[in-house]
Amino acid sequence: MLLPSRALATDLQVTDSQGTMVVVKDAAVDYGSLLASDIDKDGFRIQQGDAVVRVKWSAVQSVSIMKVDSSVKPARVDLEVVMLSGTRAPGTLFRKGAMTLTGITPLGDYTIALEKVRRLAPVR
Repeated sequence: MLLPSRALATDLQVTDSQGTMVVVKDAAVDYGSLLASDIDKDGFRIQQGDAVVRVKWSAVQSVSIMKVDSSVKPARVDLEVVMLSGTRAPGTLFRKGAMTLTGITPLGDYTIALEKVRRLAPVR
């Protein structure tokens, strides 16, 4: 049985660096550049040591940004992921390309640089 892509989309509760909280529908993380598209709708990528791990939204309870180092480009974003199982895992946001979160809010199209996000939580 095929489901429409909208049925599989993830809605996220996003809190930004100013404390503004908004629900973003059809959320996606864009790692693309001017020359290539690289959009992830099912999760996001973190670095743990030398590895890159793709974390799926379906397994995440919340993501909290612990520290942002803007002295490097792109910014280094240290975070903690809390899984639905209760497991907590530290990591660093995968640094590549645009590094933006996009989607739709009641006011219209939404885009925010991931370094400006402080907390993400899938809406269930």
